[in-house]
Amino acid sequence: MKMIGIVVGTVIAVAILSVVGCKLFASRSTEATVELTAKLPGKVAVVYYSQSKVGNTATVAKWISKHTGGELVPIETVEAYPDAYGETLKAAKKDMENGGTRAIKAVPPLDGYDVVFIGTPIWYGTYAPPVAEFFKTHSFAGKTVVPFCTHGGGGAGRYFVDVRKACPAATVKDGLTIRGSNQIERRLGIGVTSHHMEDDVVNWLNATFAATAAFATTGGAECMECHGSCSMNE
Repeated sequence: MKMIGIVVGTVIAVAILSVVGCKLFASRSTEATVELTAKLPGKVAVVYYSQSKVGNTATVAKWISKHTGGELVPIETVEAYPDAYGETLKAAKKDMENGGTRAIKAVPPLDGYDVVFIGTPIWYGTYAPPVAEFFKTHSFAGKTVVPFCTHGGGGAGRYFVDVRKACPAATVKDGLTIRGSNQIERRLGIGVTSHHMEDDVVNWLNATFAATAAFATTGGAECMECHGSCSMNE
């Protein structure tokens, strides 16, 4: 009887969380109310890897593209990661142990772009293996590189430092860290929009490209509060 009570209690708790989570997700408007006032120099590309087309990183990339007019350039893997979270963890770890990259479909040269945003989920404290492969196959000499990332609770890790190492001949702007969703939130259908709005991105763009940008001492703009252990994200 005690075990039945525990099971029933758990089911009720999950149901309540699902309803509350969905209501919070549905009721919050993410439409931007802030205007982009900063001017970006030249033609813009927004390159990103997201495990799914509607994932956290893809959402932020679309916000950036919407307000900058930048062309969206998705990084796609030749072989997709598994859908199951645990299996993705295993596959990503294997990639990290075997050179840190994963084969990707051809991404066009970025010769015609002046500003290149590069977005990734944070996996094991840095950019995902498909992004590592992208860095290996493209040159950023003379360009302005702007990193952004999403995470499930562990922060940006060493991502911004690693981007500067990967783009030594580029001007690397301070990046944006956006809190995405953790395992429980993903199961409830809650993603980055439960934590952030487009306004967060527009404010960052204005600060980053304004003459008096005040982010230089932080290594990146932080739009999150939790600095827990690294958590996989999309």
